[in-house]
Amino acid sequence: MGLHEARVGKPDAMGRELSHLIRKPHLSPDSVDSVSSLSDCGQDTSRGQFGAAQDCANHVSWSSEQFVHTPDFTEEADSPESSVHTPTGSKRSHRKRTHNPDVWEAHKAEIAHLYLNENKRLKDVMEIMESRWDFRASQKMYKTKLTQWKLFKNNRQADVANLLYLQRHRLAIGKESTFRRNGKPIDVEAYMRRRGISAFDLVEVADSGDLPPTVRCRTPPSLPRIIDPPDDLCLKERFFQWTSQKFVKPRPIETGYLKRLDSHHTSKALHSVQLLTHGCWLFSTGRNQEGGDFCRGAFALLHHILDTSAFLSFFEMMMAIRRYPKAEIIRELWNYLSRYAAAIDGVNQPLHRVLASFANFSQQHSLEHNTDILDWALQWASGRFNSSFDGKPFDYTMLKPWDLVPVGDSYHRYYLCLNHWEVDAIPIATIPSLDEYEDPSNLRADLLLVFGNQSAWRDDRISKVALKVLEQNRSSLKPSDYLEFVCLYATARHSKVRSAQDDTALSIDHKLAREYLQLAADLQGRAWPPGKNYYETLMLLEGWYREAGDFESADATQRRRDQSCLNVLTALCK
Repeated sequence: MGLHEARVGKPDAMGRELSHLIRKPHLSPDSVDSVSSLSDCGQDTSRGQFGAAQDCANHVSWSSEQFVHTPDFTEEADSPESSVHTPTGSKRSHRKRTHNPDVWEAHKAEIAHLYLNENKRLKDVMEIMESRWDFRASQKMYKTKLTQWKLFKNNRQADVANLLYLQRHRLAIGKESTFRRNGKPIDVEAYMRRRGISAFDLVEVADSGDLPPTVRCRTPPSLPRIIDPPDDLCLKERFFQWTSQKFVKPRPIETGYLKRLDSHHTSKALHSVQLLTHGCWLFSTGRNQEGGDFCRGAFALLHHILDTSAFLSFFEMMMAIRRYPKAEIIRELWNYLSRYAAAIDGVNQPLHRVLASFANFSQQHSLEHNTDILDWALQWASGRFNSSFDGKPFDYTMLKPWDLVPVGDSYHRYYLCLNHWEVDAIPIATIPSLDEYEDPSNLRADLLLVFGNQSAWRDDRISKVALKVLEQNRSSLKPSDYLEFVCLYATARHSKVRSAQDDTALSIDHKLAREYLQLAADLQGRAWPPGKNYYETLMLLEGWYREAGDFESADATQRRRDQSCLNVLTALCK
């Protein structure tokens, strides 16, 4: 087949060759114009295809005579070393090339350096690569390659989610973590605030995949400390593995989910925890016989905590034994649950390993070390979703007395660990849809308790916020007894701390502390049935009276406390 026939049969190939003819640097302006006019013959539709092709062929034959040397245009176009220049005065744009993967990899290091280390715009990177290396590619090609190489300037949601996952996993085995992207620290809290998302939103998209090559994880240098024993680290790792599966984000507040919570509130698992709590409390008051009776009743139902749906009761059980720690009960509790889990089917292996680790740990270490590991477990569960209070990690162990409010009126507690709480917002704090099912006053009372315990009742904002909330509650159409008690209790505790350097007999702050706590105890006695929390309030008040030398009031408070204890036993035994 001749040249003329080939050009007629393959008009696209002819167009590509003519395009290269136009761009050759050694063409004269006249010859460029002449060859450029060839495109016009392809656009002439007034004649037949064969006539147009014939004219094009004639033009090609004439143009080729203008050159001293006719190169192989096809090979030159495919050569990566070839360069394309636009003749002077031409307004034609450069054609972007398609490069094979090896060529891209050869330039990867320099592209990454310009884009990330020197923080240049992508447009500037493209211009530099073209001027230095005659490397041309479209912006789309660059973006595709940058994505494939995971070279990102900004934090992506999936990367931050995986970062949090890695951080939690390392923390569970005793390792702190710091993260940097392109040498700069990554502020996860600032990222979440800017995007308006929570830690759980990130956990949902975490896939525990690799982090981008631009992100580095390091263990920061730490101060010398006592090395944790190996079984301590083993327990933490197993607890982390189990809670990663079970401690999941509560569903939005709605009727269906709250019915499940109601089932939990009336379950045998939670009832066993309540019996255990009272038994531990009675042991702490020296009433060992009564305490033993309640603990035996608790152990008869304790196996229900191993039910798949009872992980919330497991959390409540840890709160109980941490509140009233007794070495013998802690050891027997973990041994019993561990042996029971080993003897029955249906208990998942992660939970069984956790129970075995707790049982082994309780046998090997002192009561103090056992309470430390319980604190760690409760704090880990509290911070599962990276929530905060007043800029510090949220901690459920700061919410004490824990069970003062009736169990059925505490839906909000399952959502405290999902938000970022601020002290100044306590008077108006709420959760979406909470007021449809529960009084938000209970939420505000809990936050005030957390604030006081977290600051050891030293922060001067405590009384200010408490008195503001108290006034607001008393003017409400439905004042909350629980909120009023907490406001009085918080003001009393803060006033007591303020009197630390004073003569207790003469101190105004100490007097205010006693008066506010007396008001709180009176309200507590009227609003709720006799219980351990009322007993503990009276016990605290008695101690303050004795500090101030008011022994008459102290003795009266003691008699009231002892009678309350008898009333509690009578009520519990019914």
